[in-house]
Amino acid sequence: MSEKSMSKDTRKNVILLHIAVMCFSCSGVIGQYVQVPAVQVACRAVNSYPAVFSVNTPALIEIEQAYGYDCLQAYLEGWLVNLREFVNVGKKMTDAQTFETAMIILQDYKFLTIADINLLFKRAKSGYYGNLYDRLDGQIILGWFRRYFSERCGAAEEESINEASRYKSDPYDRTCERLSERKHEFKKWRMKHFTDGRR
Repeated sequence: MSEKSMSKDTRKNVILLHIAVMCFSCSGVIGQYVQVPAVQVACRAVNSYPAVFSVNTPALIEIEQAYGYDCLQAYLEGWLVNLREFVNVGKKMTDAQTFETAMIILQDYKFLTIADINLLFKRAKSGYYGNLYDRLDGQIILGWFRRYFSERCGAAEEESINEASRYKSDPYDRTCERLSERKHEFKKWRMKHFTDGRR
């Protein structure tokens, strides 16, 4: 079932499960039953900005409106804890640093979607933003968010320009031109039909 064809309730349940797994799998509450990678299957195909734009996942602000700020904060902290456990560095973030980093991210990047968050952390884990030598802290993660946002804006701009070019180059994509063309064809048909019928 595609994300776009899901009912609102099903979509809400998928989001809740995603949040619950991200928040609690690392601490073992439900981690023994469901693993984080199983929930990420829904975002597995999201490996580029065009994929982020085309998938129908809610923005962080929508999650806050539906479930409250605390739930959203816990969701993002779940990602940060998952990242902390994934990397092998000598100086890892404390719980207080994790909380504050999530808070700063939510102040500046609430418009990002679940797919954006998934792609950003997937890239961070794969070393896309550079190697982590001996520390992982809020400044590094916030730098990743700044870079991700900059690249995302560039990709959105490029996609918008490409879409406008397709629109301009193909007059049949323009609804008003298509309608006036069809109207003209109909008038020609009507005149021919009525003229032929009178003779």
